[in-house]
Amino acid sequence: MRHEITLKDVAARAGVSRTTASNVMSGGGRFSEDTRERVHRAMRELGYVYNRSAASLRTQRTRTVGVMVTHIASPFHAELLVGLEAALTAAGFLSLVATTADDPARQDTLVAELREQRIAALAIVPATGTSPGLLEQLAQARLPHVLMTRYLPGVPAPYVGPDDVLGGRLAAEHLLQHGSRSFAYVGGSAGMVSRHDRRRGIQLGLAAGGMDPVQLQDIPGSSTGPGGLLIGKQLLAGGPLPDAIVCHSDSVAFGVYRALRSSGRAQGIRIIGYDNVHNAALWEPPLTSVATNPITLGRAAAQLILEQIGDDPESVADDSTGSFRVLPDGLSRVFEPQLMVRESCGCAATW
Repeated sequence: MRHEITLKDVAARAGVSRTTASNVMSGGGRFSEDTRERVHRAMRELGYVYNRSAASLRTQRTRTVGVMVTHIASPFHAELLVGLEAALTAAGFLSLVATTADDPARQDTLVAELREQRIAALAIVPATGTSPGLLEQLAQARLPHVLMTRYLPGVPAPYVGPDDVLGGRLAAEHLLQHGSRSFAYVGGSAGMVSRHDRRRGIQLGLAAGGMDPVQLQDIPGSSTGPGGLLIGKQLLAGGPLPDAIVCHSDSVAFGVYRALRSSGRAQGIRIIGYDNVHNAALWEPPLTSVATNPITLGRAAAQLILEQIGDDPESVADDSTGSFRVLPDGLSRVFEPQLMVRESCGCAATW
């Protein structure tokens, strides 16, 4: 009868201990490339297949990180996932991505299902209206987690996101330099903490420029392109257009500008988007946008996850695209946005 190949056989063929062979297969620990190659070569030569499911039953965790975003089709979230998955993959982890449609009830169901899969950690863009109880459950379960781009006010939790107050202020100050005297902030659900912070930043910028921040026209709505199109039509039907419009996302800006252009009333209206997704520079006119560097945010979120898991990663955040400050909890990182000036705000072409 043929002898069943075991992990002990692989370790003996590779000339390493059984523990080392096990850690190489599971992705844990730090080993030289030579050691890793010897173990994997021994596996191939002996025909050994690693049983990851059985290993997860022994360790009570997998090498899978659950990732939850509100809208998978969002260009911002797509870039966030690129950074997050690249860093997790480099550390030997897989990503299991789910979308909540910004629905707290659906989010609770998905979190429960992901926990049943024995995920090693959870990276989440919390849905609008998320209960603090969700984070309490994660903490009680000792499941490493990080909130991305949205925090819960007054609830301590590891967090990675942009300084949205500063982002809103940068947009307002630049538009004031153009001589704009009437402003609108459009898009984004009314209950979103990021929307609240960006609006507050705009109001601070207006106040610093000698304007009454109460005069800011505020129109919540969807953060999508179609949502921006509807908001643009609402602006057109509501009387005189503002001199300047700050949009909650670049997608909203694309929709708003399409509505204005289709009506022949885009001339002279200064528009700034938010996030600076890749297509912002390809729009016509090229979109001025507050750059939040979603790829960098994703990499930073992965770093916080890996630190909590205990993989002791080297820094995976690309600091060359922006600086960040660490909050007093020692785990949360807030990145400084930058204003990418193009033509939609009224500036001359830069290329």
